[in-house]
Amino acid sequence: YLESIELTPDDYPERARRLQSLGVGYGDRFRRKGIEADLDTAIQQFLESIELTPDDHLERARRLHSLGVGYGDRFRRKGIEADLDAAIQQYLESIELTPDGHPERARRLRSLGAGYHDRFRRKGTDADLDAAIQHLQQSLEHHTSHTLDRLQSGIYVTRLHAEAGDWLLAHQTASTTVSLIAVLTSRSLETSDRQNLLTEVAGLASDAAAIALMAAKSPYEAIRLLEIGRGIIAASLNELRADVFDLQQKHPQLAEDYISLRDQLDAPTAMARRSDELNLPADVTRRVDQRHNTGQKLEQMIGDIRRLPGFERFLLGPTEDELKAAAVLGPVVVINVSDHRCDALIIEKRRLQALRLPNLHSKDIRARAATLENLEQQLIEWLWDTIGKPVLDALGLIQAPSGSWPRIWWIPTGPLTKFPLHAAGDHSRGSCNTVLDRVISSYSSSIRALIQSQQRRLRVKVAPEVNKAVLVGMEITPDHNHLRHVPKEIAKLNHLCRSMRLDVTTPQVRQDDVLSALRDCRIFHFAGHGLTHPSDPSKSSLILSDGSLTVASLLELNLHNRTPFLAYLSACGTGEMKHDNLTDEALHLISACQLAGFRHVIGTLWKVNDQSCVEAAAMTYEWMKRGNMSDDSVAEGLHQASRHLRSQWNLESAARISKRLAAVRAEGGPAAMEQSRSSQATTRDPRTAELYEDPPLYWVPYVHFGI
Repeated sequence: YLESIELTPDDYPERARRLQSLGVGYGDRFRRKGIEADLDTAIQQFLESIELTPDDHLERARRLHSLGVGYGDRFRRKGIEADLDAAIQQYLESIELTPDGHPERARRLRSLGAGYHDRFRRKGTDADLDAAIQHLQQSLEHHTSHTLDRLQSGIYVTRLHAEAGDWLLAHQTASTTVSLIAVLTSRSLETSDRQNLLTEVAGLASDAAAIALMAAKSPYEAIRLLEIGRGIIAASLNELRADVFDLQQKHPQLAEDYISLRDQLDAPTAMARRSDELNLPADVTRRVDQRHNTGQKLEQMIGDIRRLPGFERFLLGPTEDELKAAAVLGPVVVINVSDHRCDALIIEKRRLQALRLPNLHSKDIRARAATLENLEQQLIEWLWDTIGKPVLDALGLIQAPSGSWPRIWWIPTGPLTKFPLHAAGDHSRGSCNTVLDRVISSYSSSIRALIQSQQRRLRVKVAPEVNKAVLVGMEITPDHNHLRHVPKEIAKLNHLCRSMRLDVTTPQVRQDDVLSALRDCRIFHFAGHGLTHPSDPSKSSLILSDGSLTVASLLELNLHNRTPFLAYLSACGTGEMKHDNLTDEALHLISACQLAGFRHVIGTLWKVNDQSCVEAAAMTYEWMKRGNMSDDSVAEGLHQASRHLRSQWNLESAARISKRLAAVRAEGGPAAMEQSRSSQATTRDPRTAELYEDPPLYWVPYVHFGI
């Protein structure tokens, strides 16, 4: 930019634009490195650019806004009030020159609102706060502006209403804002683009639900906001793959046209991306334009379908009656986590209720999330005190069942998605103050996902039955630990599957072979290493000999016409997400298998023990065999396996305590015993250090997703 400007005559028409670009460059470097001189230089370039820009020039409004941003940044850096006043003045002049229908108007209104809010916090003048709210609200409601700009304004003004304790207004703006998320992440966008956009609205739906309850709205309203604001990518894929049986029966031509457009958007993108690398930019642009146009046509067609009698709720979120119907097999409990408040939203077949959890706080959850890899008993006891006991008490599940076991489905939100709610409790021997000893737990990413799984189960009878079990074992994986128990696990399951009259196949452990085998399987079992990607959930994977079976590749499978029964992912962290701003999307290997079409998925929340994996899998499959592979037998089998592993853990804990006491007595009797209790005790001999540590909670990580 500098060299370009040096070569640009003072009276050349393009000089103002080049000065503006140079100012933007200096501003970006300031935000990257924090060098104040860069910010001062940026402001100077903006001033010179505006000086050369005629009053009626189309770009004058943009350049005034850039200058306002520069002054605003300098105020926040140095605290000089004159800079803040100058920023507000530039924003005002910029908006005066911005046409009502201009797509940048919402962004400029948001900047002005933020400026007034900064001045309110500085001076405490109510008129400034009123002006901030007014302009942010105008930004939110500006329908021709970019959706992300409107969303950011909505989040901002909702926060201002909440800070003022005006929960009704906060609810109104939050509801409007959440409804924009679906527009932000259009069906025409690919998964990677949606992920990037959704990081901007992390936690919004949970805050909106909490605000609804603060505004004395119904539990259904809180759940509605969660359903439209979370799991956006999964919901979109489920909608693209939704069963259109009723539409085909009553309006066959419309159904055919809908399926044609849907399949164009749902087509695998990997091949298209590879071809893009070989094509000219114009070809890439053409493909993007075609996808955008197809997306618009599909949205219009969905609107047409909803105008037909009986199809008013086509692809829409569940009604209150549909929510209750989803709980026919057992209660569904959504644990909403927000800085405003935390609640259990409990869905039963006859009612919905909101149970406030006064001892659960979002800051505590975030702090404890950092310790999950070294899970201790204290954490699962805390989960019992704050969540497990209050919820089960509210449901009347106050003791161990004497007959058949009740079921419960957990839907945690935000950072709580990383926690083992099914393991909450005091697991000392003889205690029944645990979730594990009162109910059989399953999980779902959303209520919509649970309802769609239930609907697929009802349709499964019309699908051709397949009886193939695909067993994939990776005992040795380059650059990873040797899993010496994998052959034993695969051998046991081979025998069990054959005894269930399943045709067992063990494909080559290569990507293409495994994906090909999955297309007509009933059971898929993977025993090996799983990898959770730290920043891009779509790249989390099951590691094979020639690469990885990723979330992205699983999402491109569409097995819904075959409805495979079970995917059992016996690997580390198959239900784990490390990107904190995408936890509500629940994009992990478990959900990817569900979205591909598996009715049940068993996986893990973090690292697991190789030996325990064998026992957990064998016991689960044995129970499934006993239950004739019914839907209930999967969750029941994992529940029984977890209880068995927990019993072994209790025995190991008791043995260690006995050895610990014996070792202490040998070291010096009562005095040594007293010293062992003291935090001031000397460092232990490494050879006996294990005696002083509780055994790992290796029974905790296993989870069931499904019906």
